[in-house]
Amino acid sequence: MDENLSKPVDLAAYVEAMATALELTIPEEIKPGVVANVGHIFAIAQPVISFPLPDTVESAATFEP
Repeated sequence: MDENLSKPVDLAAYVEAMATALELTIPEEIKPGVVANVGHIFAIAQPVISFPLPDTVESAATFEP
């Protein structure tokens, strides 16, 4: 597993950085809820992110369900 995946993430700093990058203003009164929801998203995504793939796997150029 990638060692960066096991490091704790400062979710408040992440939300702030993404808001800045997207030129998005998040009102202070809802920021705790946004941070909490980003934490839930990270938790839900963890099994997918940490799933090992061999180096021979190539990404699909076009997704077709």
